[in-house]
Amino acid sequence: MEQNTTTPAGNNGKGLGIAGMILGILAIIVSFVPCFGWWAIVLAVVGLILSAVSMAQAKKANAPKGMAIAGLICSILAIIIGSIWIFVIAKAVTEGGSMFKEAMEKSGAMDSLTKAMDQLKQLTDTLNVPQQ
Repeated sequence: MEQNTTTPAGNNGKGLGIAGMILGILAIIVSFVPCFGWWAIVLAVVGLILSAVSMAQAKKANAPKGMAIAGLICSILAIIIGSIWIFVIAKAVTEGGSMFKEAMEKSGAMDSLTKAMDQLKQLTDTLNVPQQ
C-alpha cells in the first residue's frame, strides 16, 4: 500500500495567507496617503497577525508559505511607511506651531490684537453705563 505524502485538504493556512497578503497590499496603498497613513498601521497589524497565523498553520501542514511571507513583508513595509508619515506630520505640526508663534511675535500682530481688544472693551464699557 502506498503512503499519501500530500497534505490533506484541511486548513493549511492558505485562506489566512491570502487575507494577510491582501490586507498588507491595501495597507501599503493607504500608507502613501499622508493624512490617512495611520490607518495603514491598523490594516497592516491585522494583516501581520493573519499572515503569522497562516505561516504557523502552513508549517504544521507542510504546505507552501508564499502568500503568508508576502503578507508579512507587505504588512511590515506598511507599518514602516505609516510610522514615518506619523513622525513627519507630528514634526511638521510642532515646527509649524513654533514658527507661527515666532512670526506673530516678530510682526507685532499680537500687540495690535491686544490693543484692538482693549479699545473694544473700553467702547463696550462706555456703552453699558447704567442709567440713573
